Amino acid sequence: MGPDESQLDEQEGLVLNSSLADMEQLSAWVDRVASKNGLAEPTKFAVHLCLEEAVSNVIRHGYGNLAGQRVTVGYTEPQRGHFVFTVEDDAPPFNPLELHELPAIGPQDPGQLGGQGIRLLRGFADTLEYEPRASGNRLRIGFSTAASQG
Repeated sequence: MGPDESQLDEQEGLVLNSSLADMEQLSAWVDRVASKNGLAEPTKFAVHLCLEEAVSNVIRHGYGNLAGQRVTVGYTEPQRGHFVFTVEDDAPPFNPLELHELPAIGPQDPGQLGGQGIRLLRGFADTLEYEPRASGNRLRIGFSTAASQG
């Protein structure tokens, strides 16, 4: 991928092609944002987990692994100690916040396929906001340093 196909600037965000191979760029970008903005390790871990889950779901389910599509990831710090990462796509509308919460997994439970990514997002992010766009979706995933360290 050439430099004009992906953007690794924290202010403008990261543009990925709809390929799971691009996930390496996402990981490197999160590391850079975390380092530059002083995210604590627990927050950085939560950001990695949530963004990897959200972006891979867009690629696999939203785009159906169709090559040539875009996923944009952005970063803002609207107030000190609160970090918001945004995932935008042009996939069919899908609001993950409308899904019902899965029941707790017990020790003898074989586990349920599907829906686990939403459980991870709800468990590790401090805020989740969905916004439909004219041609796709926008998911805001927020993290608070106080909540992540507590």
